[in-house]
Amino acid sequence: MITTLTPENLRSELIEASQLKTVAVYFYADALAECQGIGGQLEQLIGADNPQLNLLRADMADPQMQGLAMQMGLQALPALVLFQQGRPVDALMGPEQFATLQDWLAPYLPKEEDLLLTQARQALADNASAHALTLLQQARQLQPQRADINKLYADVCIQLNRLSEARQVLETILMVDQDGDYQRLMASLQLAEQASQSPELVALEQKLAQEPDNVQLRQDLAIQYSQAGRQQEALDLLLPVLRLDLNAGDAKKTYLDILATMDGDPAASRYRRQLYSLMY
Repeated sequence: MITTLTPENLRSELIEASQLKTVAVYFYADALAECQGIGGQLEQLIGADNPQLNLLRADMADPQMQGLAMQMGLQALPALVLFQQGRPVDALMGPEQFATLQDWLAPYLPKEEDLLLTQARQALADNASAHALTLLQQARQLQPQRADINKLYADVCIQLNRLSEARQVLETILMVDQDGDYQRLMASLQLAEQASQSPELVALEQKLAQEPDNVQLRQDLAIQYSQAGRQQEALDLLLPVLRLDLNAGDAKKTYLDILATMDGDPAASRYRRQLYSLMY
């Protein structure tokens, strides 16, 4: 619901609140047909939990709100006035102007990727890492180069043991964005990769180095890599086998099983295309 502005809450809801984020005050009169439905439109556009914009309403039936409107020089209703740092910074007045309401508000509203990022952070706070990853995947589709989105995405990938994916994302972050948070993530990733180097995995790597044509060894090592969160390395091991013989052992089934664990990984489509090019 839109909060009603009153003399009692004017300081806390408008003056103080606008120090932290933009506050929109909607001036209206129920008796005017031009104001009908505008409140609902504003609620829908701005929302109740908007991280960048608060919404208040000022009923012009209240003489004190009339006084506020006069102080700001409002000349027509409906009117929407935006406050920042306790002062009006922009205004929209009259029914003709309200026809462009959505476009006018756009610069003050959070972008979709920002909302997704906020939701992802909340999901992480609620210990819903898988849901956070889905939200961040959507945000990355909208803004693939946003460093803050990519760093949080990589962080969640590390938590979920999707180490190949985490490394791939971190490697796209530009030097200018490689701050302390980036260094922390790289250190966490390196520790996770070291922890994934089980004795069984190391032994298989050594055996494969001695017998590079051993299909069963490649398949066994690919499975170990996948279980350690190194899916791309696993698929890279299997591709040479499939290029020579699509029906070699269980290589194709293992390849498809690993692909199935990479839901949302941008690299999955590339590996899928490589397999389909061999099959068809």
